[in-house]
Amino acid sequence: MSRKVEYNDDRITLVSGFDHMLGKFIQLYDNTIETSEGEGLILDWSKGFGFERNLTGIPTEGNTPEKICKEYIKTYRKN
Repeated sequence: MSRKVEYNDDRITLVSGFDHMLGKFIQLYDNTIETSEGEGLILDWSKGFGFERNLTGIPTEGNTPEKICKEYIKTYRKN
């Protein structure tokens, strides 16, 4: 599995990569949001399963995971 941090600030982390079982994947974390796992995972998408989680408030319908992440970061990044 490969994993690369695409974006990181004090609040948001965007990770993407390739897993031999799932294919391409994207995960978006926001450390200000409490999730059941406690890690702030707000978007979890993979080629194999599609959207497994989207707590961004941006609809998955008609949007790619990349577009959702870009919009979320644009809206909530620390300047």
